[in-house]
Amino acid sequence: MIPPRHAPAVPVGPLKTFGPASLAVYETPFASIPVLRVSGTPREMGWQYGFLVGDRVRRIADMLVSIFTEAGLPEFVVHNLLDNAWARMLPHTPERFLEEITGIAQGAAEAGVSLAEEDLFRIVAATNLDLYKRDERAFEFVSPEILEMLQNPPELPEGPSCTMFAVWGARTVGGKMFSVRNLDWLSQSGMHTERLVTVYSPADGIPCVTTGYAGVIGALAGMNARGITLSEVGAFSVREELDGTPWTLMARQLLEESACLEDAVRIIASARHTIGYNYLIADGDPENYGTAAFQPRAAAFETNHEVCEVFLDNDPKEAAAVWQAPDGRETPYGLPLTEAVMRADTAFGPKARALQAADDGPGDPENTGNPLGRDGSGSTYTTCHKPMHDMIRAYETGSEYIFPVRNTKVVEAGAPRRIGPEEAMTIAATVAHNTEMLAENDWNVMSVVYAPTDGKLWLGFEHLHKDGHWTNAPDSGYMEFGAADLFG
Repeated sequence: MIPPRHAPAVPVGPLKTFGPASLAVYETPFASIPVLRVSGTPREMGWQYGFLVGDRVRRIADMLVSIFTEAGLPEFVVHNLLDNAWARMLPHTPERFLEEITGIAQGAAEAGVSLAEEDLFRIVAATNLDLYKRDERAFEFVSPEILEMLQNPPELPEGPSCTMFAVWGARTVGGKMFSVRNLDWLSQSGMHTERLVTVYSPADGIPCVTTGYAGVIGALAGMNARGITLSEVGAFSVREELDGTPWTLMARQLLEESACLEDAVRIIASARHTIGYNYLIADGDPENYGTAAFQPRAAAFETNHEVCEVFLDNDPKEAAAVWQAPDGRETPYGLPLTEAVMRADTAFGPKARALQAADDGPGDPENTGNPLGRDGSGSTYTTCHKPMHDMIRAYETGSEYIFPVRNTKVVEAGAPRRIGPEEAMTIAATVAHNTEMLAENDWNVMSVVYAPTDGKLWLGFEHLHKDGHWTNAPDSGYMEFGAADLFG
């Protein structure tokens, strides 16, 4: 398989500024993206954000509401649902993000854009409403007087189904850390037109960069100046509630407060989680590269409202993961590796898996609990997790690898080789085709390959071509950003 195309992104055109903040467009021969830089206190960063990209936030807020209205809900019902969902999260939202949201609305107003704090609250709610059986549970967030008016249950848009991995040490070029975050979400919605890279330099925190969409002020993906990267995967659980910290905001908090992997573990382990999510945090340890103290590491987290289980590389807890069929037969499914961590939806911790609905999880009594899918019919374990494991091993051993979902050769047989940026992109691009269903608007909309030891990242978004056809994020090409572009 030829690695996805990639090229350095370079700034073009005039720079738009507001105080210390700036907005510039970066381009490659095949893609472009705005890069926003804000700094200062939460209110100051918000004001700068609102002034420079408030118009983009306005459009995203309208798009997210329209996604719900296109599912058959009147706009006033959508507002009521999102407002009530936000009310559950509000008591658990760090004050600094509320200050930032106030600043965004004020900055947008100064720029002549009509944008209320409620619009930002609804964006947070919409990106955190990935509940299991959400069509049924949506009734919980609609006021009784409005509920009486609804003839049918609302059909909410599908939530994300993603993939992520990290590799380092003997597996990689120079022993450096490489990690990946694939976002498989509602595609072809138009949100790609408001894609955005944001560089935050908080007055009392660690500078960080997030990739995603205007108005999503938390982090769908990101990396900080200390070499910490963030990836996550939605993983439905039967133990989900919204009275907790929105995961997107917890993710941004982690980037601004984590100087090492231990900091990230503390933040995720102590958080009040809402919905079923797996996280992967990688520490590229850039400060110690080239010395005997260099120690890149990564950890995976399996969470829901009740549970948080932490896994390191080659973790015995993952090795012990077993599914027991009704007839008593046991199927081990853990695939731990040294100097590698990966996740799709499937949980490997006994507590998280027991409550999981994703991948035919046993938390739902209608499921079989088989991580390979009902009757072995397939799951994100078979189409994502195991392929990532097998490709990493193929590079290690020099073996051939054929991706079973498409029967395509990805890795040629030959000498073992270490994983670098192109190999990481190849793995990311391969599993981005895991459940690609164009007709159902379900595929990879954003892909990020991080090289945190070097402070670099490669970023791709889905793309609508002039002839009307779409390509997913990796197939659209990766834009390369260096440390100087991000934190210089």
